[in-house]
Amino acid sequence: MNPKANDLIAIDVSKNTLRVQTPQGGFDLPFNATGLSRLKRELDRWDQPLVVCEATGNYERKLVNASHQWGVAVSVVNPALVRSFAKSEGLKAKSDPIDAKMLMKFAQQKELRPTPAPSPTQVQMVALLDRRVQLSGSLTREKNRLEKEPEHTRDLIEQSIAFIEEQIAEVDRRMKALVQADSEHEQDCRRLEQIKGVGELTANTVLTYLPEIRTVKRNQLVALAGLAPYDNDSGEKQGRRYIQGGRAKIRRCLFNAARSAASHNPHIRDYVRGLTARGKPYRCAIVAAMRKILLCMQSLLKNPDFSLA
Repeated sequence: MNPKANDLIAIDVSKNTLRVQTPQGGFDLPFNATGLSRLKRELDRWDQPLVVCEATGNYERKLVNASHQWGVAVSVVNPALVRSFAKSEGLKAKSDPIDAKMLMKFAQQKELRPTPAPSPTQVQMVALLDRRVQLSGSLTREKNRLEKEPEHTRDLIEQSIAFIEEQIAEVDRRMKALVQADSEHEQDCRRLEQIKGVGELTANTVLTYLPEIRTVKRNQLVALAGLAPYDNDSGEKQGRRYIQGGRAKIRRCLFNAARSAASHNPHIRDYVRGLTARGKPYRCAIVAAMRKILLCMQSLLKNPDFSLA
């Protein structure tokens, strides 16, 4: 989709308000059912609207879901890119009207792709995986507290740990039921789990947070996951390459999968050992293994005839 300039509708999302910027001007709406209804009437005025908003810690989800239900294309952009764009324009001030105008200018100068509408399974799986991450973080913090807690309050933390563990088990049960209810998603999970080191949680994470895995090219896929090493050269200097950006949730789960595969998957183990034998740091070798696993996942999903050696 290559929208015309007058089709762009930039929306700065906050907890309680929407700052809507159109080519004619901007206005505020409450971020509730009434505001969304008024927004829909505004969007109906345009032939081919493309709503552009930033990822704002999940506040944007309600707007994105509503746009998809209305049949309106929506593009969710990285807020760091928009802020860097604003700085390149010499703009230091920040407010909702300013942010909405800058988002509009950013959208007009970039070729934005609509964010595809998630499947019902993906919507529910995102919520469950996000909740699992939150619970896992709380569990780690409680276990760390338990190590140095005085005796007369240890039982309170132990009760908290038991409750969090039961919550995690309940999330896992719900994810399992959700997968079993979606035959296509379940088949994809089983395909990915053929890779030794990739478990059900990793498979669900990749399928949920990286739905483009079937459609993008290999280099694009690696960049989306934040596993692409970027050049750091200047003149005769050849700087060290670093990975950066991308989707941290994908990167975290692939790191754990690669660590496991480096011990139990013969192909990944030999690959990692070969890299370290040539002087590569272990962590760099693990990142390379993460890329290898991700590309293998893509091959398994894109090509039904592909099989592991």
